[in-house]
Order: sequence, then structure tokens, then C-alpha cells
Amino acid sequence: MSSFECVKCNKTISFEKVDECPHCKRPELFNSFLDFSLCPICECKHLHKKKDFNQALGCLIILIGALFVPWTYGLSLLVLSILDYFLYSRIKDSIECYKCKTEFKNIEVPSSFLPFDHHIAELYEK
Repeated sequence: MSSFECVKCNKTISFEKVDECPHCKRPELFNSFLDFSLCPICECKHLHKKKDFNQALGCLIILIGALFVPWTYGLSLLVLSILDYFLYSRIKDSIECYKCKTEFKNIEVPSSFLPFDHHIAELYEK
């Protein structure tokens, strides 16, 4: 099931369950095949792939490892870093728009998408 997270209400909306966007009332967003050459929400041409991974969880795992460093001589940091990498590698990719920050989850991400680029992100900063 393909879905995206609405930037206005932060709710995940499934493509199969939606006839039109509840905010902008644009039915063409969901009636056609999405190839992601443009963002279907804001029509921006810059999108990037990213892991659909909870960054707070990753930071918490590393923080716990760092707290136990004095008693484990650094081994806790190594073990929990490996755990963090294992979890990160098992998570699927998603697509995010640089302009409207909409995330498209549970889709097949084409290999042509590049990871986040800070230079392109600066172009869309407000």
C-alpha cells in the first residue's frame, strides 16, 4: 500500500483510500501513476531518497551506549552502534520532497533517486 504523510496535518494518507487530497482537493494526484519525476503535491522537481527510520530512536541507542562507556571500556558503544546499523539497514527507503517536505512511504524507490543533498536543500530554505 502506497502512502504519503500530509505536511499540513501530519497524518499518513494511503493512495488507494483517497480520491482527492483532503486539503487541496486535487483528484489528479491519486488517479494517475506516480513516477515521481515531479512531486505530486507541489510539483517540485527535486526529491531525494531517505530511510524511513526514527532518528530519535537511533540517537537514543547511541546515547545509551555512550553512557555505559566508562564501565564497558567502549564496548557498549561498539555493540549498540552495530545494533543501530542493523536496524537502519533493515528499514525501507522512502522519498521526500525538498520543497514541501512530503514523505512518500511504502513505495518502490527507483534507483535514480539520490540521497539528501545539502546544497539542493539550501535552495528551498525559507
